[in-house]
Amino acid sequence: MEDERDGRKAFEERLSELKQRMEAGLVARAKTLRDAATQLLAGDETARKVLKTESHKLRGIAGSYGYEALTELAAELEKRASLSPPSHVQQLATRLAEAAEAVGRRSMSSGSSDSIRSPTQVVADAAPPPRRSNSSMRIKAQKATLRGLGAHGGALRVLAMDDDATTLRLLNLTLKEVGGFDAVVVTSAREALAQLGVRDFVVVISDAMMPDMNGQEFVRAARKLGGLAARVPIIILSAATRDELEWHAALPGPVVWLRKPFMPSGLVQDIARVVKQHPL
Repeated sequence: MEDERDGRKAFEERLSELKQRMEAGLVARAKTLRDAATQLLAGDETARKVLKTESHKLRGIAGSYGYEALTELAAELEKRASLSPPSHVQQLATRLAEAAEAVGRRSMSSGSSDSIRSPTQVVADAAPPPRRSNSSMRIKAQKATLRGLGAHGGALRVLAMDDDATTLRLLNLTLKEVGGFDAVVVTSAREALAQLGVRDFVVVISDAMMPDMNGQEFVRAARKLGGLAARVPIIILSAATRDELEWHAALPGPVVWLRKPFMPSGLVQDIARVVKQHPL
């Protein structure tokens, strides 16, 4: 029992550390959003892609740490970034940047919510303090269940990729500490394909939008490798909605869509379900 409490405490301390790193990085993300919005107003249409990419990443990671309102603002910007008038996109980017920056600065000032308040109250409305993490996670039970799915009670090997470092750190912690997986994490689809060419995995987790190829292209490339890669379950973990990812249903082999943001214990349960449904 004491070892279990120590394990839970260590996990929650690590999760808190990751949350603080995420919050600190929001100031830089806010600057990127503002700079891209300024470039768009100046006539640079390539800035739309930057805004769409940055809002997509923020949409996925913010909710995992409890910032649901940030996720909603990011989703709206992602939706409008490609086609809406520059002035409207700039307004959305500014709202998101103000909210993100407020969270980042509040974190750096030891969590004082009174020290950061926008004149327009965007901060108060869009960036409330995060909800408490799930301290009741049964880490030991989760690991025991998953070990039972592996050969000879060993850890299941999982491959995860995401080009966003903040998301990848949370994935790595979740897979190893909550799930007890033998996790391999990479930052690009090409790295993932290289891993699939030399190692076997019980499941692969992929983002839907990556710089080198999207989720659809990755799945098709993986299936062409043959062997277990041709039939390994691939989870598309994305902040996009099911309608936005309607292409996933037509892809070869088991492909499962899961929505970001994710909670660590919930993601592990989903992975266990996928492994049970699609044994290799």
